[in-house]
Amino acid sequence: MLFGMRTVLLLFLVAAPGILGAQPLKFPSTPPTAPRDTAKSFHVLDGFAMQVIASEPQVTSPVAMTYDEDGRAYVCEMNDYPYTDKEHHKPAQENPTDKPLGSVRLLEDTNGDGVFDKSSLFAEGLSWPTGACCWKGGVFVTATPDLWYLKDSDGDGKADIRQKVFTGFKKLNVQAVMNNPIWGADHRIYVAGGSNGATITRPDVPDFKPITIKRNDFSFDPTTLEVRIESGGARFGNAFDDWGDRFLCNIRNPCQHVVLPYRFLTSNPYLTLNPLNDCAEAGDQLPVYRTSPIEPWREFRAKRWSAEGSHMPRSELVGAGVVTSSAGIAVYRGDAYPAEYRDFAFVADVAGNLFYRMKLVPDGITFKAVQVDGQKNFCTGDDVWFRPVNFVNAPDGCLHVCDMYREVIEHPWSIPDDIHASLDLLRGRDKGRLYRLAPSGFQSRPTPKLSGAATAELVALLDHPNAWHRDTAHRLLFERQDKNAVPPLRQMVKAGKTPQGRAQALWALEGLGDLGPGAAATDFRKPNRVSDKQVVDQSQWLLDAGITQSGYALLLEALLDQDPRVRRQVVRIRPEALLAPRDLAELFTLRADAKRLLNDPDLQVRLEAILNHSIVWSPASLPV
Repeated sequence: MLFGMRTVLLLFLVAAPGILGAQPLKFPSTPPTAPRDTAKSFHVLDGFAMQVIASEPQVTSPVAMTYDEDGRAYVCEMNDYPYTDKEHHKPAQENPTDKPLGSVRLLEDTNGDGVFDKSSLFAEGLSWPTGACCWKGGVFVTATPDLWYLKDSDGDGKADIRQKVFTGFKKLNVQAVMNNPIWGADHRIYVAGGSNGATITRPDVPDFKPITIKRNDFSFDPTTLEVRIESGGARFGNAFDDWGDRFLCNIRNPCQHVVLPYRFLTSNPYLTLNPLNDCAEAGDQLPVYRTSPIEPWREFRAKRWSAEGSHMPRSELVGAGVVTSSAGIAVYRGDAYPAEYRDFAFVADVAGNLFYRMKLVPDGITFKAVQVDGQKNFCTGDDVWFRPVNFVNAPDGCLHVCDMYREVIEHPWSIPDDIHASLDLLRGRDKGRLYRLAPSGFQSRPTPKLSGAATAELVALLDHPNAWHRDTAHRLLFERQDKNAVPPLRQMVKAGKTPQGRAQALWALEGLGDLGPGAAATDFRKPNRVSDKQVVDQSQWLLDAGITQSGYALLLEALLDQDPRVRRQVVRIRPEALLAPRDLAELFTLRADAKRLLNDPDLQVRLEAILNHSIVWSPASLPV
């Protein structure tokens, strides 16, 4: 009986501020730290340092950034987080009354010292902008409920071209919107869809058939704007490694690998499984080691919920200490850090004022994300305003970090009304920081102006050790469609110095049409169909499938690459060239190419072959 009375008393004391007409809650406020003083507030491992490269008023509330071909940064400023109309912003409903106060900032380093010194308001009046991706001198920007294409055509630093490309994304949960559009090697732009869902339409195409997504990601072809549903649906984060493996993060799930693409799942309507693998343990089991003080309001809320016997996740029933706000996953792909860092994923924990790294270890057809720093995190801040939310692999070979810099980061739906009334969720909306995560002894280097690079220079850059150089050159080759790139690209496939270069050269050839239109652009379940009295020879079949003889020979040569990660790309690029039946004689026998792939010593190559084989040998693909 005594235990029961104590429980009732504790429940009353914790809940009392919100009942019986009690006085409003008050929690202490913390002043912000000036940008010049932030360095001493960080604890970073391995001799690394957090170097300020931009701060307010140059940039405010940054949540995502991308670098164009000349090293200029487009930064998404989510000034309208988490709302602009607090009175009418209600849980579990769309919020059309929130004003579009978000913007895109264009930052430039004009003197080459590695710090931004010029800031232009590239575009404003955007709603919840969460990511940008470069294309033909402009950027695609995700800004729920719309996806925009913005471009400055007269060189004044402001977007005068403003095209609403897609619309129909639900403006529901501000932390579950589409985000982080990124380039894929297959020349598509991949967007993390969040979990709000959408009915995607095109404003400029009245007869466009709407595409419904629920908890999915999506991709689109920037040349045709064709949309494809993708596996995913995590909250905030979207990253590729060098080999096309895509990783997401989702609140308490800091590292999720997209194992099975959506198109393979839909080929079998009776197959139900989760296409994502949690490479790391969920947040309730994964500790974080903050050095900042625990926010009093957060600890108060946790104690109240715990006393109430709330069914919230365990991570919400403690004030701090476990993963609770994963954001902005990035796989390090640069050349400024020690070589072993190439296998690490970096993830921010916004509520904990920190970010950490996890080593990606191959585990069968997926990965394990392993903590390697013991009871420390790679970077922690003593300042409770430090709110790391995203990363980008930059031209200088380092990771650059987006710090939203707010006193409070929390979803308003997750705060009891009386606590919410005592907090200013907009405090710091006029502030923001960008950092370089720099290794010991780092020396800044000039960023090349690739907009003026010759085609041969772009091809050579596919072998560069830094991902920004490779990916930007790859994109520009696709944009230019210069067929003069074909001979040196073919040579790189055969003799490139790095497996990354050989793989990207293959994809570049696919983008130039040298290997045929490619699986990404065609329905490869419908190769050449012949009658039961007609047999086509190999050369005719290749021509009918859009594959040149020389392209087919190059694919076969690439299948002999010593690196299995390159062999995987060959299967992804043209599976029908390697796996589909060419004639009646092959109708019931496996081709030599298919046999070789299905027996490849590498498990992931075999998986790629099996997934594609199941489609290209489906009834729709067989000759009739």
